[in-house]
Amino acid sequence: MLYHAFTLGILQGLTEFLPVSSSGHLVLAEQLLGIHVDPQSMQGLNIMLHAGTLLALLMVYFQTWLQLLISPFQKDKANKKTLVLLIIATIPAGVAGVFLEDAIAVHFQSLLSIGLAFLVTGLILLLGECCKEGNKTLLQKILHPRTPAAKHLTARSAVAIGCAQALALIPGLSRSGLTISAGRMIGLDRKQALDFSFLMVVPVIGGATLLTLIDVVHRTIELPSLQITTAAVSASFVSSVLCIMFLRRYIVHRGLVVFAPYLIALSVLTIFLSVIQ
Repeated sequence: MLYHAFTLGILQGLTEFLPVSSSGHLVLAEQLLGIHVDPQSMQGLNIMLHAGTLLALLMVYFQTWLQLLISPFQKDKANKKTLVLLIIATIPAGVAGVFLEDAIAVHFQSLLSIGLAFLVTGLILLLGECCKEGNKTLLQKILHPRTPAAKHLTARSAVAIGCAQALALIPGLSRSGLTISAGRMIGLDRKQALDFSFLMVVPVIGGATLLTLIDVVHRTIELPSLQITTAAVSASFVSSVLCIMFLRRYIVHRGLVVFAPYLIALSVLTIFLSVIQ
């Protein structure tokens, strides 16, 4: 089990930020590795794996978060606006997590549903990279029908990206893939879309981790032993830091489209495995 926890930790750290769906890969790995744990306990372990990515995000974006959090007490309009937009963008995923997370954990864990979600993510990555900066996209026309192509976020744009994050609660739909692609469709450049995507996940993972710890205290969710949990969180943290640093250099120049063929191929494989099982 210790080996499995370490493997899942590395997988979580890599796939949380790569636009390939950490939840989908974790469910797939659990089935391929033959990890048989009841859904509630595995849900608890998965949230603790996310805690490793949370620590990585806080470390990499420490200066940014410090500026955001002190902006309400300073004359820093830009960071104050970003903080408000992050709060707005967090609401859809927070609401969906509270009311739908248990249902998703039960009904969207099959290989067939994950395979279809991988396919949807791949197609969205292709669509997002079709957007050219400075040209008004269909999503912009819906959100801002009377304004020029947007280069900065608005409240409506933040809600749209937040809804994309909420959809990614379904295993196989990549949170980073959907939110970065939504940002690109709105008109943000790659760096803006990536940074906002990585910043907006912090409150969601933080809240989910806190709720899980409360459930652990009330014994509605049981975590594995301290040794196994520590191995999983540590592996997730290290791989997350390396992945974030890589993507902040790579995506700005290359975009997400390179990951689409992998997801489409993985979708075909996953659906095939679901049929032969």
